[in-house]
Amino acid sequence: MKPLLLIIDDDNEFISDFSLHLTDNYNCISANNGTEGLLKLTQKNPDVILLDLMFKGGENGIDILKKIREIDADIPVLMVTDYASVDTAIEAIKLGATDYISKTPNLKELHLIIEKSLKERMKNLRTASLESEINDKFKEIIGSSEAMQNLKQNIALYAKNNNTVLITGESGVGKELVARKIHELSERKTSPFLAVNCAAIPNNLIESELFGYERGAFSGAEKRKPGKFELAENGTIFLDEVAELSLDSQVKLLRVLQEKEFERVGGTYVIKSNCRIIAATNQNLKEMVKHGEFREDLYYRLDVLPLRVPPLRERLEDIPELVEHFVRLASIELKIKPKKIPGEIIEAFCNYDWPGNIRELQNYVTRMIILPGEITIADIPFATSGKKEYGIITAKVPKTWDQMDKMRKEAADKAAREIEKLFLENLLGKFNGNISKAAEHIGINRSNLHKMINKCGL
Repeated sequence: MKPLLLIIDDDNEFISDFSLHLTDNYNCISANNGTEGLLKLTQKNPDVILLDLMFKGGENGIDILKKIREIDADIPVLMVTDYASVDTAIEAIKLGATDYISKTPNLKELHLIIEKSLKERMKNLRTASLESEINDKFKEIIGSSEAMQNLKQNIALYAKNNNTVLITGESGVGKELVARKIHELSERKTSPFLAVNCAAIPNNLIESELFGYERGAFSGAEKRKPGKFELAENGTIFLDEVAELSLDSQVKLLRVLQEKEFERVGGTYVIKSNCRIIAATNQNLKEMVKHGEFREDLYYRLDVLPLRVPPLRERLEDIPELVEHFVRLASIELKIKPKKIPGEIIEAFCNYDWPGNIRELQNYVTRMIILPGEITIADIPFATSGKKEYGIITAKVPKTWDQMDKMRKEAADKAAREIEKLFLENLLGKFNGNISKAAEHIGINRSNLHKMINKCGL
């Protein structure tokens, strides 16, 4: 089927000549004024428009172009002009015209310009279709930034094969969500997706959790229990925080990756495994390999398809979209009317580093939805700056030295509490709420950290 060309011009002789030259390659329709042209644009859906720049009746091609763009922002529009109005044609290109041609064109050049415009049109349509398809598939993964578009494309690509994926990224960026999406888009989607948090299972239990155990394998093993690898047969097993596995457990995992088989704890026969492994970590496994903390052979077995999930600070432009999403989720879950988050708070969110990433943002939004009353900038500790950050009420000016000294101490105390609270929120986010690991990281005992957390109301 030949492409459809719409010529908008008040010169019937010109329309006739152009149609004659183009009829072998295009179906041509015409309109003598802007109103008729816009009507045919909506009714006939042409592929390319040739638009006269100067009309005898006072109409202006530039004005018609603007109206065309309101109807279809992408359709190629070639401005038809004489040499005296080339400057105006260039202005039209700035306003969205695709190119311009003269009233007496070189026919070969004319065909080339139209063909080029059509190819660009098809390319844009394919890109838009692909983006729409990707966005439909990734409704749960929020964000339109370039970083997120690249991530979504890689997820779709990795879903098409069965190789091992290693997802890296800071705590709270959504690594499990990414793993689930790879599974959902794969041929394994009708089989189980099982997530295992390697950091949450004691080392002496991880093997029985992953591979199962036979009756009598150890004290308390009263009956056979299948492990995650059996339960995930034909599906996907997600090993979160894989860096936390002991070296002994790493050896067992390596065997599954190499041989596609394992044995239950206390078992005497080999079980074949057919499940895809997706692993994730917030650690630098290469550095751990250098220090002998992670097996090099296992690392290379896991890192077949590497996938980095960007931290929130690298895609701050996604925050308005994320906030809207979390408001909707919280409102549905709590069965309350959605609140509107003020623009100044969104702006503050977009100027914050988010050490706790998506999880931290969702916590803030949920908290604002739950708390009664209107949401104000004062509800966001990090949103304040300068004197306000340290609790100084500038409207109350101290009159004496004693008043000044008292206010200074009060402000310092308040600032210290805010800083302590922010520090603890970041610390707990880093260790996914694991108080023991957080306490060990900062060198204090668990009970003291618990007291600090309670004092800050976390």
